[in-house]
Amino acid sequence: MLEPRVKSLIEEYLQGLLATLGDPAKIAWQEEQAATSAEINLQGAEHFDGSDQATMRALAHLLEILVKRRLGRDIHLYLDANGYKERRTAELKVLARQLAEEVIRERKRVRLNPMAPYERKAIHEALGEHPEVRTYSEGQGGQRRVIIEPRE
Repeated sequence: MLEPRVKSLIEEYLQGLLATLGDPAKIAWQEEQAATSAEINLQGAEHFDGSDQATMRALAHLLEILVKRRLGRDIHLYLDANGYKERRTAELKVLARQLAEEVIRERKRVRLNPMAPYERKAIHEALGEHPEVRTYSEGQGGQRRVIIEPRE
């Protein structure tokens, strides 16, 4: 769980940004993974779209720098808008099952486009117990992708 003063600084900055934009979004803290990381969902955001991962990551990075400079704390934030991450995760799990059927039917591996870490995780989780296919990731950084292939 983040320290109250860290959360307060982040909320103050985000509220100022949203007020400047005239955006009615509300700041909702999601379940925090550790004392140094958290997820924030901008609910009702008009100017932020969770699907624009580059913008969301850039804003999270600015907040991380703000906390480091003002409070001397290293944190990691994940920003979402309007529950995009949850919807995207559900879509990817459906896609993973569809692709698994294709891999089984055609006995060929499928290479997905590069994805964010949480997207790759959704694919791996959806097919982790599948008896006929296996998944793994390859590539580095922004080019990391999931491969789905038949089990031998």
